[in-house]
Amino acid sequence: MAQVSVIIPSYNLGKYLPKTLDSLLAQTFKDWECIIVENGSRDDSPLIAQAYSARDSRIRVLLQQQNVGVAQARNRGVEASSGQYLLFLDADDLICKGYMAAAVQALDTDPELTVVYGRAERFGTTRKWDLPAFSMSTMLASNCLYISCFFRRKHFVPFDPAFTAGYEDWDFWLGVLEKAISPKVLCLPELSFRYRTRRDSRNTGVTDEALKDIRYRLWDKHKVLYGRYFCNPLETVEYRRMERSFRKASRWSLAWKLRLLFRKWFAA
Repeated sequence: MAQVSVIIPSYNLGKYLPKTLDSLLAQTFKDWECIIVENGSRDDSPLIAQAYSARDSRIRVLLQQQNVGVAQARNRGVEASSGQYLLFLDADDLICKGYMAAAVQALDTDPELTVVYGRAERFGTTRKWDLPAFSMSTMLASNCLYISCFFRRKHFVPFDPAFTAGYEDWDFWLGVLEKAISPKVLCLPELSFRYRTRRDSRNTGVTDEALKDIRYRLWDKHKVLYGRYFCNPLETVEYRRMERSFRKASRWSLAWKLRLLFRKWFAA
């Protein structure tokens, strides 16, 4: 049984897949397995995946005839894996050669760690990636963890296939942090992950209205987690004080209306 399981969903990304797998083979840490979930590709992705599997027994391929979506593909990859630590890697992204060794050492050293990741950069575009530092307040407002972070199998929660428009990774990490109760996240100082930007990425096409709906669904699904960090306004002293003021004003308003009505009657 390998210590790390790497899950790679693959769908029509054959032109990028070799470099992704090469970045995995270049890792200085060697005790890993890789599950490529071939998700019904119509290009040469299946042939490439099987060729790499023939070269290295640590790489296995799950062939699927139909595309079940990235969420279900990752879930099936986890079901087929056995590692103590998990890493999701998209078929067009890259990991730096020391990333796995540094992450495993950190997780082995500190059993309280929930998630480990490193500095990241974007490529395929001239736009710089200003990934904000992790904090729970930032994470609850906007996702600041990329998908290729290391975490423990015991904290895995299935990806939700309902997030078809994207942001299933944000939903996933909120679920992991919620399950951990008292999450602890470490950011390694060295460059660890390279994220490829493509024009046809799902997240780039999400409208403001769709994003608004996604945010509401995230809040509704993870109310327990949000409740740990944001107080219920109905229970605050300020709200109760304001509520009493409104009630008092309402009573005075009713009394004032009755007084005016009484004067009107007598004036008539």
